[in-house]
Amino acid sequence: MNAHWLERLNALLFRLRHVWAVGSFSLGLASYFLVERQPWLAAVLTAVLVATWLVLITENIWLRRFRGTPMEQVAQGALKLMLQGVHQEAFFFSLPFVVLQWSGGAEYFLFTGLVVAGALVSIVDPLYFRLAGHRAWYFGFHAWALFVALLVLLPLIFKWPTNQALDGAALLTALFALPSFWRVGGPRRAWRWAILVGVSASIVSVPWWGARLVPPLSLSLEHRAVSVNFNRERRQPLVTGETFRLEELDDGLYAYTAIRAPLGLGQPVYHYWFHGRERVDKVPLNVTGGREEGYRTWSHKLHFPDNATGRWRVEVRTAKEQIIGVLRFNVTDR
Repeated sequence: MNAHWLERLNALLFRLRHVWAVGSFSLGLASYFLVERQPWLAAVLTAVLVATWLVLITENIWLRRFRGTPMEQVAQGALKLMLQGVHQEAFFFSLPFVVLQWSGGAEYFLFTGLVVAGALVSIVDPLYFRLAGHRAWYFGFHAWALFVALLVLLPLIFKWPTNQALDGAALLTALFALPSFWRVGGPRRAWRWAILVGVSASIVSVPWWGARLVPPLSLSLEHRAVSVNFNRERRQPLVTGETFRLEELDDGLYAYTAIRAPLGLGQPVYHYWFHGRERVDKVPLNVTGGREEGYRTWSHKLHFPDNATGRWRVEVRTAKEQIIGVLRFNVTDR
């Protein structure tokens, strides 16, 4: 292929970058709706993410053969477009799962903000290609995309509970990120090596120091209610409300939750009962995935404190205390 055609090919790739972005954005959102009907798509997306990591960390090796030839510019342009498409696919595939966790409260604002920021950077060319010019930040951006996607994909593919998925996502991201972080730049001073070691260690330790900041992306609270009666045969709450009188607590209250999870996934969850800021009860429950309307479960609190008036809430949490959703109600004396 002569230099003239290579220049035309490179110009064509540049002109198509906006179409590529729209296509990747659409594919990412479509994957969210298709992946539960075609679970193999989750495996394909995981394989693509891992493959692009390998391409990225071995870039210097396979680009060396094109160095100094007309193909060098085309190869670099094609690589950036491919990686940009993968980043868009990862973020926009995961974004709907993230949005479903807004009911978890303020704990997830940082995580959600970073995912939204990553998605925006991936589709805004000036920002994305400026980021691509800084190798360390670019590898970190790819690690973030991989981590977010794995939080969703590991439960979908391997049916891992969310606590195991968080551990696995942190470990796998660190394993893939480590060689890329270490190869960024050349010889460096001791304090720079210490920073790189700290970055890798912080990724691995996310499940210990940051679990409550990371939403359980494969779980969502589809229905919730607080009631004074409950039909156990139909698993249906009766006489629901958001405000209850003290005399209505004589037979206790029921916290009903329908939690949606991937088919084949089973894991423990907990109902944390709070009176104001004080936690007064913790009830263990189990969830099995696969039901479109969510797996229906409930806790029944019989014993209330003498002064039960005020604001109450029931937080639905995982074993790592990640919030799936919250039920709120008030108790009045009349």
